Amino acid sequence: MKDFNFLLGVLMVVAFVVNIIVQLTKGIVPIPTKLWVIIVSASVTMITLFAGASYEYVGLNVTTILLSLIGSFVVAYVAMYGFDTLKELWTRFKGGGNINEDN
Repeated sequence: MKDFNFLLGVLMVVAFVVNIIVQLTKGIVPIPTKLWVIIVSASVTMITLFAGASYEYVGLNVTTILLSLIGSFVVAYVAMYGFDTLKELWTRFKGGGNINEDN
């Protein structure tokens, strides 16, 4: 359970970093934003894997590389839709609307 909690923490930090990078660069990059999120997510996830391998937190082999690429899609999903959901809830709360009602 300890490793699972650590993995979720790393996932959330990586998704936050991906979200910040995309928000800062989406006006500069001439490709669709969702594609840019997937590219940045895969890049940051691989960098995180190599950093973890250099500190010997995880072994570096073909399986971990493939799993981190699959995990990058989870990170991309959280980065794409997590910010929009948070922004929508903030707008509803700030506007005095009911946060439980759907538009």
